[in-house]
Amino acid sequence: MEQIQRYDDEAPVMVGAQAAVPAPPQASYKRFTAWCAAVVGTGVLLVTGVVAVVDPYHLYGFVDSPKLNHVKPLPEQYREQIKLAQATAVRPDLIMLGNSRVEVGLDPDSPQMSAHGRTAYNMGLSGTNLTTSERMYAQLRERAAPAAMAVIGVEFLDFLVNPQETPAPAAASAPSPWQWRFDTLFSIKSLTDALRTVRLQKAADPETMTARGQTPLRNYNQFARQEGYYAIFQQKAGDNAKSFVRKPHNLFVVGTDRSVSIDGLRTLLDTMARDRTEVHLVIYPYHAQLMAMLEEAGLQSTMEDWRRMLVREADAVRARYPNARINVWDFSGYAGARCERIPGPGDTRTATQWYWEAGHFKSTLGERILQRILGGETAFGVRLGADTLDANGQRIAAERAQCAGDYPQVFAGARDLIEKAR
Repeated sequence: MEQIQRYDDEAPVMVGAQAAVPAPPQASYKRFTAWCAAVVGTGVLLVTGVVAVVDPYHLYGFVDSPKLNHVKPLPEQYREQIKLAQATAVRPDLIMLGNSRVEVGLDPDSPQMSAHGRTAYNMGLSGTNLTTSERMYAQLRERAAPAAMAVIGVEFLDFLVNPQETPAPAAASAPSPWQWRFDTLFSIKSLTDALRTVRLQKAADPETMTARGQTPLRNYNQFARQEGYYAIFQQKAGDNAKSFVRKPHNLFVVGTDRSVSIDGLRTLLDTMARDRTEVHLVIYPYHAQLMAMLEEAGLQSTMEDWRRMLVREADAVRARYPNARINVWDFSGYAGARCERIPGPGDTRTATQWYWEAGHFKSTLGERILQRILGGETAFGVRLGADTLDANGQRIAAERAQCAGDYPQVFAGARDLIEKAR
């Protein structure tokens, strides 16, 4: 068959025969590869540059501008690692440890810090217990000098255990240093948080974490304006009631004087005693609503036993380390701020002074805690010892009677919530 050759503007096409396609020149491959590499490299540099400059996690500190990045968003991942990195950079001589009550209520930028020549960092972490606090402090000690002073929030509810449980804590799975560092610098999430940081500068009440680790719950102001504090208190109280009625009434694993939280406390106190760190254990100032709910759930006597246990543990550390400086402070009770009235249903105008809801106190009350610990406040909080436990119990009973007379609705409401949760 006759071969017919046709031409177009670019390449020959053979009809009736195999077409010969010439290979692109090697130089074209190189140019294309170089172009792709340049595009990818530019993208990487752009993303990492934006994240590093905006610095949504307080890790670099290149720029601090009220128009760009002064207010940071609350991290949604790697919070333990981010806080450790921040604390290492700050090198605080006063650290705050505990769960969300510490993270929310104690302000490391309090005027009390500068007045007493302290540099503070809030290592409190929501949803954690003393095992996490002990682990975080151990890692901080490896990177910076031991703290001169520690304020440690102790959560009564964390010490309640099923007596048949093993006291060994579950092993924590932590990301490798390169993984979280990479993800917080170059990822879709880090870029999103950088852009969110820029937008937050115009927000009235942003959800944020400060450069010293506090999460002050300013975003609750918006909820309060929309729904009122009554709704915030009641929603949290309903969740607490369901939890309280399921809680065991034991502090120790059967046949031992141990639990996960007690083991964490002992390790932490021994470490700080060796470091000669001045320790202040803080029993939280729960609102009267929460205290009344604990009572209705049958946990009041267990809480009294728990206070005694804390005092015994502090005494035991002092016996092992005669130079140890350990104070146990009880800020719980029913008097004054702790019996603060909750605004009524539908009231979106009245703001509380001391509490966001019954379990989380505001920095205004946290300021009084810090004043008491540092030697200013005298009318709030009791230093516990073996010789003051009975008097402290009498104080709480007297305060309860007064609060019940002044504000009976809070006790009736607590009773209703617990009965509904059962």
